[in-house]
Amino acid sequence: EARTFYATAALYRRVESQEDVEDSKIVGYTPFFDIDTKIDKWEFAVEAAEAIISALEKEGVYKSVYALWSGEGIHVRINERALPPGEPVKTAQAVVRYVLSKTRGELEELARRSGGALKVEDLIDPKRVFTAPLSLHRELDYAAVCIPLNELRSFSPDWARPTSLKHDAGCYARYEPGEAEALAKKALAEYAPARATVAAERAPAPKAEIPRFQVMALLQAARYYVLYGDLDKAKSFGLNRAIFYAWAKHYGGGRAGARGSAVATATGEAGGGKKFVEVAGERVQIDEETGLFAMGGKPQRPADYDREVVWKIDSIYPYQRVWEAAVDYVSSFPREVLESQSRFYRRVYEPVRDSFLRDVVLGRRKSYFNQDSSWRFSTYMRT
Repeated sequence: EARTFYATAALYRRVESQEDVEDSKIVGYTPFFDIDTKIDKWEFAVEAAEAIISALEKEGVYKSVYALWSGEGIHVRINERALPPGEPVKTAQAVVRYVLSKTRGELEELARRSGGALKVEDLIDPKRVFTAPLSLHRELDYAAVCIPLNELRSFSPDWARPTSLKHDAGCYARYEPGEAEALAKKALAEYAPARATVAAERAPAPKAEIPRFQVMALLQAARYYVLYGDLDKAKSFGLNRAIFYAWAKHYGGGRAGARGSAVATATGEAGGGKKFVEVAGERVQIDEETGLFAMGGKPQRPADYDREVVWKIDSIYPYQRVWEAAVDYVSSFPREVLESQSRFYRRVYEPVRDSFLRDVVLGRRKSYFNQDSSWRFSTYMRT
């Protein structure tokens, strides 16, 4: 079942075909400040939002601003109709970068005090999507709720509990026409096309690229986790599929899925009284005693995943950061891709199997939607 819904940050005149959502067809763009933290450090997100909102108010922009709790952080957004027409993506990024430059000192101090949990980023790009109001967080039992600016200091995550929501309905529709024009003009005068991030410290430089086996296990685990939400089973599934595809490469002449009967025999997936289930479009053996996924009668346990995947990735780059990037990356694909063995392999795994750390973890601001999937989100969420 769908849990989290996203809307495009860009607005289009119409959404009736794939061509309608090309970058050249963008007619408006919602500037937003992405404030991330951990749930137990949520107060720092509130303080960061207050700093940004205060800076915007000093620039004469307030009536068109709204704040949205995203589940583990806050988005501060400006209604796109407050900006001048023309070059909407460039204007949005210029405004965000300008305000971040004015609040950098205060935000860096908050990031330091949070122990590195707080991070504020410019994530503006043409294909960006963000959480829609009242959508559930992909992992936590919180909804995305709009927070009245005059009540921001009183906010707590309890407002976002699905059973007792406190939500400023319609906040995203309020704006003052042209309110941000002066700010946009000032920001564009200083604009340089680069990203801005405020965090406590830089991530360590990677020692090497992550090997294919670990990339496959990681992405398969993230795939299961995004679809079904059980972390232990996700680890079991990830390692199981990585072993299977390693055998597929060996027995299938270098191409996963080739000579399937030979692969199935070699890995013990040919039957023989064992129990099999279909998971995400793949036929997988189940160990009836543990409920975990198995290969040749041997279950792949979470501890096995930790030993074969977590520890080895952690020796290259902090695993937790890699895992979070993997979940974000996999989440950006439509469900029909994640539930198809061949589509997942071709569209999710294959393009990044030799460059996951460089292109996804370190380059995670990049949009991972291809044109087809971005069109689906645009059509469904914002027309």
